[in-house]
Amino acid sequence: MGVSGSSLVVGLVELAVAAALPCGVIWLVLHVDGIGERLLLFGRRCRVLPRPPVCPADPPVQRLAADLRRLAAAVDQVPRGTTYARRKGLLAAYDDVLVTACRALEVPQSLSTLPYGMDRELERMRVEASLESAGLRFRPVAR
Repeated sequence: MGVSGSSLVVGLVELAVAAALPCGVIWLVLHVDGIGERLLLFGRRCRVLPRPPVCPADPPVQRLAADLRRLAAAVDQVPRGTTYARRKGLLAAYDDVLVTACRALEVPQSLSTLPYGMDRELERMRVEASLESAGLRFRPVAR
């Protein structure tokens, strides 16, 4: 019994499909999350699906001002005998909130790049004054 050329090709195609089908199903199962994300992104780009709501990354300015007031008072009223690590931790927290406030109010700063020392102290004072000039009131009013 002879095998014709066309039946051989059909047999090879059937063999390839039979071998590829399980691999394709396995690939699909393994990549279903990525496919869903890409379809969602495509739907948003085509404006078929709504864009996700924009959530601000930084806290509200009122909360930043309250945090700055609290931390400034804590830094100013460090009792005697407080360890260096505690004082440095308070300053680091205060500086972090200052940097966040600068980002929220678009005030330039280099506080986050300076090492601890006199330059950082001077930059901290400059940033405090710049934030006050930008309208953020967080220091107590002098009487």
